This record gives sequence, structure tokens and C-alpha cells, in this order.
Amino acid sequence: MKLKIVEIPDFIENADNLYRTKHYIIKQVLTLDNESLEGTHIISADTFYKRTKKRDKQFDVLFSDTNHKNGKRLPCTMCSRKYVD
Repeated sequence: MKLKIVEIPDFIENADNLYRTKHYIIKQVLTLDNESLEGTHIISADTFYKRTKKRDKQFDVLFSDTNHKNGKRLPCTMCSRKYVD
């Protein structure tokens, strides 16, 4: 019996949330920041992966059983962005 090696997409590593827009698959990595002066903040480190046929197929396989095909962004107080081709 041969084992099939499954490649784990780079966009899923350490992701707290994933969603897809017209041009990108976005990974959100969320952090809760609790300051005594300013209060609590949710910070999102977003990585925007340019959509390719391979990434779209991986995304479709990962979320084939969900009602919301493209996912949805989780709200946050602050965010940073990084882009990957």
C-alpha cells in the first residue's frame, strides 16, 4: 500500500482564520493585547497570498464542507499586512 503525501499549504500554518477575496487568500494571526491604560485590543497580523490555481484548489479542498465558501474576516482593532506572490 502506497501512502499519499499531502502538502500542507503555506497559507494555513499558524492561521487563526482564513478567507478569500477576488485576488487574495488572507491568513489572519490574531493576538489579544490587554493594556492597563488603553484596554483590550485584538491585533491581526494579515498575510495576503496572491491567488493561484494551486492555492485555490488547496483552499477549496480545505473548506469543501463549509457553507461559506470564501470565509469571512474576523474583526480586529488593529492590523498589519504582508503580501506574498
